[in-house]
Amino acid sequence: MKGNLCERIVKLDPQIRFVGIVNSKGKVVEGGYQEGVEPLLDGQDEQIMYMHSLSNMALLHDLSDKLGNVKYSLIEHQKVVLVTFPLNSDILCLSISSGADVQKIKNTIMAIISSTDKTANHNQEQ
Repeated sequence: MKGNLCERIVKLDPQIRFVGIVNSKGKVVEGGYQEGVEPLLDGQDEQIMYMHSLSNMALLHDLSDKLGNVKYSLIEHQKVVLVTFPLNSDILCLSISSGADVQKIKNTIMAIISSTDKTANHNQEQ
């Protein structure tokens, strides 16, 4: 399911700073920064951010029987918008420059994830 997902997403908009799939241990297993973009956080702070995103998704997942399934989580800072999508046991993390059309980017990514899930389910049934 994951093959080239991050590459497809980072090409959607130059305002996307980072796209990465983070596993359940907080390790980025796919993805990276948009060409020419410098990270705003150092390695340790970035790792802490991923762990918080994982924890947040786990908490939201625990409430899904009452609230429904989590579609995404969005946190807006002055400099960037962080968007996290659940991907089975992993999460898809994005950092988008403030001022970008975040709703358009988010909706496009949700459509990509949905179509990828349908393709993966179809292939498993065959």
